[in-house]
Parts: sequence; structure tokens; C-alpha cells
Amino acid sequence: MATEHPPRDLWVLDAREQPDAAERYREACAQLFDITLLCPEAEFHNRMDGYNLGGVVLARCAGVPQRFDRRYAHIVTDTADSALAVLELSCGGWSGVYDGRPADGGQGSIRLVDMSRPFDMTTAAYETLYLALPRAALDEQVGQLDFHGRVISEDSAAGRILSAHMRAVWDSLGTISAAEAALAGKAAAALFSAAILAHGEPASGDARPVEKMLLASARAFVIGRLADPDLTPEAVRQHLGISRSLLYKVFEPAGGVSAFIQARRLDQAFDDIIRDQSERKTLAEISYGLGFRSDAHFSRVFRARFGVTPGRLRRLGPSARQEGLSALERPDDVFVWVGSLL
Repeated sequence: MATEHPPRDLWVLDAREQPDAAERYREACAQLFDITLLCPEAEFHNRMDGYNLGGVVLARCAGVPQRFDRRYAHIVTDTADSALAVLELSCGGWSGVYDGRPADGGQGSIRLVDMSRPFDMTTAAYETLYLALPRAALDEQVGQLDFHGRVISEDSAAGRILSAHMRAVWDSLGTISAAEAALAGKAAAALFSAAILAHGEPASGDARPVEKMLLASARAFVIGRLADPDLTPEAVRQHLGISRSLLYKVFEPAGGVSAFIQARRLDQAFDDIIRDQSERKTLAEISYGLGFRSDAHFSRVFRARFGVTPGRLRRLGPSARQEGLSALERPDDVFVWVGSLL
């Protein structure tokens, strides 16, 4: 019986072979941060190779000098509540500001990132190994600490142990089973938590402003009720118990409450079509179950968001991701895969 290996997603762009590689990269990153390339577009290249370790993502990335700018507009539309540990395998140096905290580092440094908070960082050409995991996977005590933008050296005890585990797991991914990978993911979460406990600081009172807390509550409410035909902006407002003006302010970066609800429903429809390997549901049943009452409207907005019709996605079937759909049809899919931590 063949060994089941952990799920993998490989995404490669190279301007020498794909003239629009840089633009596709910027579009792919758009939901997470704005990208400014610090090299000629003709020299652009990027590689992301990621594995899902039972809800914890371990990925190796290589890229050109660039600037990553994550603002509240991106945080609003990011459905994941996640944290990152980024180990610099090779880098000429990076620096940035993490929600007011200056930070910098080079080869061997590990930076800790809270994806619910903004940052603006610039890096030289780099190769990194990073962990991405849901906040819920971290130790409960971590919730009392501010770790955003903290930099840990591989020479420190916590840094040495965390980086050694990340490197060892990466080197083993070609031979371990999905079950073994999931155990490695749990160990990584524990070591990540230990690093935060060793290097984090007490969280200040303004680390999570009112708008962000409202957004987190609204986001959970929406995602839990995507199949509810009565899910409307007014239902969200009543759930939060706030005025319409404050509701609009919270969702303004996402283009409004209605746009946010529709985007989440479309994302769910995409994943439902991919996962429905036996085609037990028709496309109409999937769309109707997510609040779409017109097949034509559903097909139109689905294609506008993903660049592929629901019918074509269904024809590609469960091999869609493995056949490169994330890079060819839905350039942001690799980031959705990492961000959602399936």
C-alpha cells in the first residue's frame, strides 16, 4: 500500500519564461499585501513550495528584492487568523516596521509575525523557510503577549531549537507520511509557542483596536452563516450591535459588507466544487446552498473572481490544484491555501 504523503502546493513564476510573471505575482499577493519589486521586471522570479502538516503549513520561498506592505485593508479581507515564523536561509538583509515596531535581520534570523496586524518591510534577494499556523494552535498563554515583529537569533536557545526542527522537517518531507507530518506540525506549533513565550512582550492595550475586534467578530459570524439566505449587512450589524455608520467604516477597506459576504461565499463555492469528487451535488445545488439564487449571476461573479467558470473547475475535478490551477487560473489560490490552513 502506497504511503500517503502530506499535501503539497508548488508555485513557480519566472519572467524569462512568463512575460506577465511579475504582474501575476502582484495579483496573487494582493489579498495579503501590496508588492513593490526592487528589481527590473525582466529579472523577476519567485518560487513557493509548501506542505500542509495537518493544519500547519511549512513552506520554502525564494524571491527577488522587494517590499511587502500589509495594511488594514488586507487584514479585513484575510479570513485566516494566523501567525508566521520566518527563518532566513539566505538573505542580504531585511528591515521594516511592524505596527510601529522597527525590526531588521539577516541570514539565520527568525521573525515572528502576527497576521492580524500591519507591517511594511523591505528585503534583499532571499530564501526563507516559514511556518504558518492558526492562532488557535498556539499555547493559550501566547494570547497575553505581543510578538509581532520580534526577531530571534538562531544563536538563542528558542531560536536554535525552532530552526533545527523546521530544517529537519523540511529535509524529511519526501519520505514521511501525512500522519507523521501532522505530528511534526504539532511539535512545530509547540516550539513556535515556546519562542513567543521566551521573546514576546506584554500586549499593550491598543494592540487590537475596536474596529479590528468588531471585524473579527463579524468575520466569524459571516463565515459561519454562508448558507443562510438571510445573511445580509443588516444581519451583521444586528449581530455586532453597532450603528450602520460604524459597520460601513469597519468594512470600507473590503469594499463594503455585501462585497465581503459575496467574496466569502465564492471562496466557499470554489472549495466545495474542488472537494466534491463524486459530484454528489450539482453546481446549482452548491450555489443555491450558498445563497446564490441565479445560476447566471453565480457563474458570472465566480469567473470574475477566479478567472475560471464553475463548469470548467468541475471538469478539472480533484486534480485541479495538482494540475496547476493555482498558478494558471486562480493566481491567489496558493495564498488562500496557505492562509486558510486547511
